[in-house]
Amino acid sequence: MTRWKSFTIETRREAVDAISHFFLDHGSLGMAYDERLFGPDGDPADPLPPPEEVTKLTAYFPWDADLHVLKKAFIEFLPVLAESFGRDAGSFVSAAEISDFGWAEKWKEFFLPRKVGRRLVVRPSWEPYEAADGEVVLTIDPGQAFGTGTHETTRLCLQFIEDVFDADPPPKRVLDIGTGTGILGIAAARLGAGFTLGIDTDPKAVEVAGENARINGVADRFDATFNPLSTAEGTYDLVMANIIAEILIDMKSEIIDRCTGGAMLILSGILDEKSGWVEDEFRSEGLRTIGRKTDGQWAALLMRRDAH
Repeated sequence: MTRWKSFTIETRREAVDAISHFFLDHGSLGMAYDERLFGPDGDPADPLPPPEEVTKLTAYFPWDADLHVLKKAFIEFLPVLAESFGRDAGSFVSAAEISDFGWAEKWKEFFLPRKVGRRLVVRPSWEPYEAADGEVVLTIDPGQAFGTGTHETTRLCLQFIEDVFDADPPPKRVLDIGTGTGILGIAAARLGAGFTLGIDTDPKAVEVAGENARINGVADRFDATFNPLSTAEGTYDLVMANIIAEILIDMKSEIIDRCTGGAMLILSGILDEKSGWVEDEFRSEGLRTIGRKTDGQWAALLMRRDAH
C-alpha cells in the first residue's frame, strides 16, 4: 500500500513561488494547486474564467515526514513571507495521512507540452512532442525542483532568453543564479551558449539540474553547483536571476560584478508593483533598461551593462 502525508495551506497566487521553494527545502516530493490552464500555444484557454487571487496549495511528503515539525517550521516562515507579500500571505489549512492516493502518477495528466515563446517549447518526459521547424524543445519534469516553464516568472525569462540569443553576437558565457531545475541555463545552452553555469543553494536542485542537462543533451556545456555566487569564476555575457525583488536588490553588487562589459542581465521573480524599485536600484549602478515584460502580477527586466 502506497502511503503519503500531505500539508495544505492557503495563500495568494503571487506567493506560490516562495512557498514552493519552502516546501521543496523541507523535503516535499511534489505540490499541486489550482493553476490556470493554458492552451498549446501558451495563451489562456478560452473560455476559462480568471483564477481566484487566493489558492490552496497542497505539498506531499514521504510517510516518515514529521507534520508537527513541518507545521512549526511553516509558522516560523510566515513572518519572512509577510515581508515580501504582506500580511495574510499564507495560512495553515490541514495536514493528512494518505493511503493509495496515486497522486504521483495522476498529477502527470495536467502537464502537457507548452510553447512558452516564439521557439521554445517545454514538455515533460512522458509526453511526446514533434518539434515544428525552428522550435527548440526542452524536456523538464515538474515536481523535481522549481522551474518548469509553467510559472509566469519562468516564462518571462525564457522569452527574454530568446530575444538575447536572436541578437548578434549571441552570448557565449551564461550564468543562471537560482537555477532550480536548470531550465533557463539549459535553454541558453540549447540556443547556442558555449558554457552555462547554474547556481543554487539547494543540493537537490543542483542534482536535478545536472540530470536535466544530460537529458537535454547539453551536459558538456552546462554545469550546476551549490557553491555561493561569490566563488563563481570569471564574468559572463548573460546573467539571469529569477529571484524575488528583495533578494535581487540584496545581491545587486554580486550580480553586477559577474557581468562583463556589454553583458545582458535578465531579472525576474519580481511583482509588477516592485519592478520600478528593482529597475531604479540596478540603473543606479550604471545599467540600462533594454526591455520589460509582464505576465499577470509578475514583471521581468532585460538590462545591459555598458562596456567599460
